[in-house]
Amino acid sequence: MSLSALELRLADPIWRLTSGELYKIAPADGSGIQSFIPRPEQVAIIRAIFAEGAKQILIPKARRLGMSTTLGIIAADCLLFRKGWQGSLIDQNAADASRKLDRIVRVALENLPPWLAERVMFTKSNDSQISLDVCGTGERSFYAGMNARGGSNDLLWISEWGVIQHEDPKRSGKIRSGALPSARHGVTIVETTWAGGKGGDVWELLEPTLTGKADDWRVMFFPWWIDPRNVSETAMMDDAAHKYFIKIDARLGVEDITLSDAQCRWWAAERRSQGIFMARENPTFLDECWTAPVQGAVYAEAIDRARSEGRICAMPVDGSSLVHTSWDLGAPANTVVWYWQIAGREIRVIDCDRAFVGTLTERVAFMLAKGFSFGKHYLPHDAQQTERTGTTLAAELGKAGLTNIVTVPRTHSVWIGINHLLEMFPALSFRVPQCDGGLDGLAAYRTRRQGEGAQSTNEPIHDWSSHIADALRVMAEAHHAGLVSFKHTAAAPDPEWYGAARKRRGLKPMRVS
Repeated sequence: MSLSALELRLADPIWRLTSGELYKIAPADGSGIQSFIPRPEQVAIIRAIFAEGAKQILIPKARRLGMSTTLGIIAADCLLFRKGWQGSLIDQNAADASRKLDRIVRVALENLPPWLAERVMFTKSNDSQISLDVCGTGERSFYAGMNARGGSNDLLWISEWGVIQHEDPKRSGKIRSGALPSARHGVTIVETTWAGGKGGDVWELLEPTLTGKADDWRVMFFPWWIDPRNVSETAMMDDAAHKYFIKIDARLGVEDITLSDAQCRWWAAERRSQGIFMARENPTFLDECWTAPVQGAVYAEAIDRARSEGRICAMPVDGSSLVHTSWDLGAPANTVVWYWQIAGREIRVIDCDRAFVGTLTERVAFMLAKGFSFGKHYLPHDAQQTERTGTTLAAELGKAGLTNIVTVPRTHSVWIGINHLLEMFPALSFRVPQCDGGLDGLAAYRTRRQGEGAQSTNEPIHDWSSHIADALRVMAEAHHAGLVSFKHTAAAPDPEWYGAARKRRGLKPMRVS
């Protein structure tokens, strides 16, 4: 290639990043240094930045698709070809940030073609920073750690923010208020697995884009089925896999997705390996990311079973049965109300109010406007505490028009209600989409280990999800106290339930080719 032709190619960042001529990588499988030849999904990220001008990108992390490698190579390229450039990587912990800096960015820069390497002088290189000068044109720097470098960042790469927002809300808030503004005139890329459902800083930033209210972020989602390696000719299709693909069949048809038998078999084997974390590691659709359980999730397995058994589905309200409610009390936005009916040995949870902001009178009017035939309203013990008005909250609700209020006595441990709700869960069904937000909260409700050694215990975490979980727990505590007449069973529901629920939803056979 002539010098002029090479200079022309070097002016094109897409050629530099996709040709395999400039950059090397060291795959985690130990196969040794090799040329970076990006996969189609990696090329899509490169083109989004350099050809389409995307400024804010969220990548729900896909297993084995090399998104971190892509972003590390982009950082190396910018260090080489952009004068005065500055970039920052924020990671879940310092060790992970240093590892990406060393094993991706530094490997690429230390294995350049000789004609390019001789032009590069490293001015600083350690566990958290790489700075270099190319042909005396001035220093460019890339930083890696748990926080962003001050000043203006041309590239802000945030890894695992979906996990950080859930496990460390305080640091997540600092990323949002401090790091994001540093890249106001640059490019921000978030690549992350997801934790905590529909809650946290990243969700709040992303939700307007997902609902069509804004176009601030570009979401680039790569599902498991686009990877040609995800196939198996021999893996067994178990009952859970059959039910899953029957459940999503209608959506596959709408989105014009056809899965081969080998793909379905691979999913079945992977599901047996990943268990309830399959939606986090290998989502079929983007919205499955938001349903992924978290470490210490209390109700995740029970919800997963309810989905697989068809107990989370569209269903009518039974006009012949009374509708009862159970509550968690707090500030207006944190007060949560679940609505449910008793039908034989089944409890049908038909609605959930959360994030309602209004007076007690407005709340009661909102409830009555639903048109339900109400039975009893089960409130937690603190409903009998005297408010500043000199009356109890239960009394105030009564004045607002709510009748048949029952205050559930306090238990000596929150685990009495949690465990009883888990026992009742096989008898619960949930009406969607009315209960979607409530299910998000139940899935995100989790515990954290407190204390050390033999004295350590698992304690529920108080956050946005706990209000939702506590409101449904009040129903279980009412039943445990004998205030609700319902004969439940901890055994699996009637095996005919799934078939009946499937028929009720009108699903077609699984689409395979």
